[in-house]
Order: sequence, then structure tokens, then C-alpha cells
Amino acid sequence: MEQDVRKLAGICGLYCGTCPDYLTHRKNDVGYMEKRSQEKGCSIDELRCDGCLSDNVSAHCKDCRHGFRTCAAEKRVKWCFECDEFPCQPLKDFTGVHVVNGISHHEHIIEDLQYMKKYGIEEWVKIQNRAARCSECGKVQYWFDYKCPDCNGEVNR
Repeated sequence: MEQDVRKLAGICGLYCGTCPDYLTHRKNDVGYMEKRSQEKGCSIDELRCDGCLSDNVSAHCKDCRHGFRTCAAEKRVKWCFECDEFPCQPLKDFTGVHVVNGISHHEHIIEDLQYMKKYGIEEWVKIQNRAARCSECGKVQYWFDYKCPDCNGEVNR
């Protein structure tokens, strides 16, 4: 797997490949792009993201209000699992944040970070990518989707 997939593994253990800021541009989902830009109070271009560790990070993640980006830089690590304090209390607190459609986006970040540490980022990204796909058409879906809007197939989660 090419080295760029490592950019899809968020510092905090989130998978960027199903994030709307990453995926809307790849899906050309103009309606959702416009909705998100209005909600976030920024332009569509400011939302565009190529992953947490890329050169093009969305404004929302660049300003990480939870402090993981700043903490990682201060401790000179790329991912939280590389830190001597992993798993820290802020990371534990982060697991209960952000539920949409009954899906907790952050619920498994500590386990995911442990998996990355043990088996590698590339292997973890492969698993996340498979889990994000529609069982019928194979298209990657947003993290909060149960059904594919294109074919109504089940998402593999």
C-alpha cells in the first residue's frame, strides 16, 4: 500500500477516509459541501482535506479544539499511540464525543490506536477502508451512513 494512506490515520485514531471534509470532494457531493460550509462558516475550499497528516488539512481539523494536533507536535509524535502517556485522559474523554445516526464516531479510537501500534498504519487503513464500503456497489460512504444513498445497500460496518 502506498505511503500516502498513512495520512488517513488521524493523530487521535480517527479514520479520515470517511470524513465529510475528505470525502465530499472525492464524491463531488456539492450539496453536502455547501451545507457543511454554511454550518462551519467557511468556504468549500477551506473544508477540503486530504487527511490529518497531509499538507492540506481542513480548517476544522487544523484548529483541533481537543488539542491532539498541538499535543502531538509538542511531544514530537505523529499519532497518540507513540506517546508515553497513551492513552491519556483527554483521549479517553474524546471517545464519548460525536454521535450521529446512533453511531459513535470516536468510540473505538483507543482500540484503533492500539491496533495501529501493533499491526501498522497501512493494515489499519485497509480494514477501515473495507468497513466503510457499501456491500452492494462498493463505494466508500461517510462514517455516519448505514445505507448507501446510491444503491441503498448496507454499509459494511
